[in-house]
Amino acid sequence: MKYYGKRSLASFLKVLLDILLFIGTILFVWVSVETLSKGFNNLEFYKKMVICFMFILGSIALMLVIINLRRIMKSVVDSNPFIKQNVKSLKTISISCFIIANCYLINFFMNIKYGKYNFIFIDKSGIHTDMEFLIFFFAGSFILVLYKVFEKAVEVKEENDFTI
Repeated sequence: MKYYGKRSLASFLKVLLDILLFIGTILFVWVSVETLSKGFNNLEFYKKMVICFMFILGSIALMLVIINLRRIMKSVVDSNPFIKQNVKSLKTISISCFIIANCYLINFFMNIKYGKYNFIFIDKSGIHTDMEFLIFFFAGSFILVLYKVFEKAVEVKEENDFTI
């Protein structure tokens, strides 16, 4: 199996990210319209504003993750992953993950009085958790480390490119 280049796993993942970006945009618009027009009217105004802000901020951060992953996959397909653009993309993905984690935390603390806290629970509809923010926190942390590794790799590559 080829991992990079044309007709590889990286090119397949790039296509999947393209589809995900398209579907995500449609879902963002649909959820926004549905929420604002129907089930959102029974909340206090300030809570509506905070929830809308968090939803928009989290959605933008998620779209930035997908867009930057597409950029990285494109450079992997082109067999040139150690470039400054990928370093910037990894940093953006890391920051976006931390933003999403904070949105989950704010939502959790805003709504804690409406239900009991469950680290993990199973019911007839599946497995659920109230710890989603940890996924994005750890993803952001690991990607932050990768950002630093890629930054160093790009420096070494540029130094080697200048050496005859």
